[in-house]
Amino acid sequence: MKKNIKISIGLAAAGLLVLLGFLLVELQTREASVRSFQEVAIGGAFSLTNEKGEARSEADFAGAPMLIYFGFTYCPDVCPMSLDIMGAALETLETQNPKLFAALQPVFISVDPARDTPAQLAEYLSYFHPKISGLTGTPEQIAAVKQAFRVYAVRRDLPEDTPQDTPRDKGSYNVDHSSFFYLMDGKGRYLAHYDHALEPDVLAQKIASKIR
Repeated sequence: MKKNIKISIGLAAAGLLVLLGFLLVELQTREASVRSFQEVAIGGAFSLTNEKGEARSEADFAGAPMLIYFGFTYCPDVCPMSLDIMGAALETLETQNPKLFAALQPVFISVDPARDTPAQLAEYLSYFHPKISGLTGTPEQIAAVKQAFRVYAVRRDLPEDTPQDTPRDKGSYNVDHSSFFYLMDGKGRYLAHYDHALEPDVLAQKIASKIR
């Protein structure tokens, strides 16, 4: 009888050890999955053209943290609102954190290379904070930088009954796109991304908390 009890206890202990082993493996797998998600590469090398017609790559911004927004100049509402917020956040930083303001490079990258020429970018950005630089490029170059930053952008043709006050002189289409501010450190490494509709003071605070 005692022998059977010992055998039962031994089997139960072995089973418990096996169960604990499975739980440990599951926990390690989940932790690895979380780390993998957190370490998803956002950003990377790019070769584009600024609003002055000058070639620019990630190397030109080395040492400067970047605040990047992807959009297009024919965007009817979200892009101008986002750039206004970016500009207001920059004004807050200029007052509250002049050193960070001087170091930070805000960038607007076009997702509409067919229409957003350097000249078009220059005219468009003249309505926003003067520190914001614009970048555009060939369709292939824009596709590459969109992929590097995990940006969604898809052309949508406008219907024929679109109101006449909607710009239709450049192809009659819109561009659906994701809308975030991407914060990169001075080595081009991803730090965070923020919703485009944040209050400017909140955006400035979040940027300052990430870059010291």
